[in-house]
Amino acid sequence: MLGTLIVGLLVGLAARQMHPAGKVVSLPAALVLGMAGAAMAFYGGRALPLFIDGQLSGWLAAIAGSAVLVGLWGTLRPRHG
Repeated sequence: MLGTLIVGLLVGLAARQMHPAGKVVSLPAALVLGMAGAAMAFYGGRALPLFIDGQLSGWLAAIAGSAVLVGLWGTLRPRHG
């Protein structure tokens, strides 16, 4: 659990930095969205039995889930100003 959240934090920060539209996601939002995306992808994939504990595909799902969630949030959220 802790490893998944740490991966989510790191990927959320990286996704914020590499977003094509610039830094459109705030730092706290990137951290929370990264952790949420990693947890949803990791535990969702385990619940569907796409992979089991310890498989590399679980970590890849956590990385992809957090990057996608941060990217979607930055793209779909309304901009002010």
